[in-house]
Amino acid sequence: MVMPPEPAPCADHSGSKKRDNTMDIDYGPSRSAKSRRIDCRCSPHLILPIMKLIVENDEQKGYVREIGFESFLSMGELEMNKALNLWLVDKFNCDSEALELEGGISIPIRPLVKSVLGIPSGPIQVVEGLDVDDALKDQYTVNTRAKYAKDVANEMSSITDKEPFCIAFMMAILGIYLAPNTSLTVNRAFLGAVKQVDKLKEMDWCNFVATYLFKGIKEFKESNTTCVTIKGCVHILSVIFIDFVKDAAFEVPVGFPRLGVVTKKHIKWVVSHPFTSLM
Repeated sequence: MVMPPEPAPCADHSGSKKRDNTMDIDYGPSRSAKSRRIDCRCSPHLILPIMKLIVENDEQKGYVREIGFESFLSMGELEMNKALNLWLVDKFNCDSEALELEGGISIPIRPLVKSVLGIPSGPIQVVEGLDVDDALKDQYTVNTRAKYAKDVANEMSSITDKEPFCIAFMMAILGIYLAPNTSLTVNRAFLGAVKQVDKLKEMDWCNFVATYLFKGIKEFKESNTTCVTIKGCVHILSVIFIDFVKDAAFEVPVGFPRLGVVTKKHIKWVVSHPFTSLM
């Protein structure tokens, strides 16, 4: 499996071309006297190539179903829009955990994550930082640093045994989409949770994804640095917003989970209109 190349980390951007997942924004003197460079590592467009190869492999497809992540097998073609992302992050209230929009509209996000992603929301809490043996950690390490998530996805296609495949699948999906950090690497703090392959379906991944995103947005809002990356699955905010669009010319798609029916064509329609006019 060969994944598309990822953009370089945030650095000196003078004279550089804008990336799709990078946003220039001026918050004015209250936040910063200079324009801010804002990155988001959530990469829904990278998921479909991964899943297409898994769908062609009956054994791997069966493993994904067994751990409760079958919604990714039927996902649509996804993308994010930088202007919509930033607008929604700005509208997100960290105290109420809701999108607070014009006209007094409040959309709580946490209760809707299940309908968007269709992943397990079981009784077992997902815990970061559990102990793992050095051998497992070494599989996700290169020169003392965590592996790039796209490299883990590439290696995953050749794994045939259930346990190592499921661990690799979870590490790749978390690093690329569900819980991306501020870099392009996997988060080895997740290894202790994902190695419990027989319990993955019983874990509360929906609350985990929500909490990770909310924490990422809060850290972003509290940061005054000129180069900042938003952690978490920012894409779900766009999907949820589209479900609440009210415009006679727009037909909100039906189906569950929303990840499989709200696609890039819906994003493109929404971003061609003033956001506040759609509610």
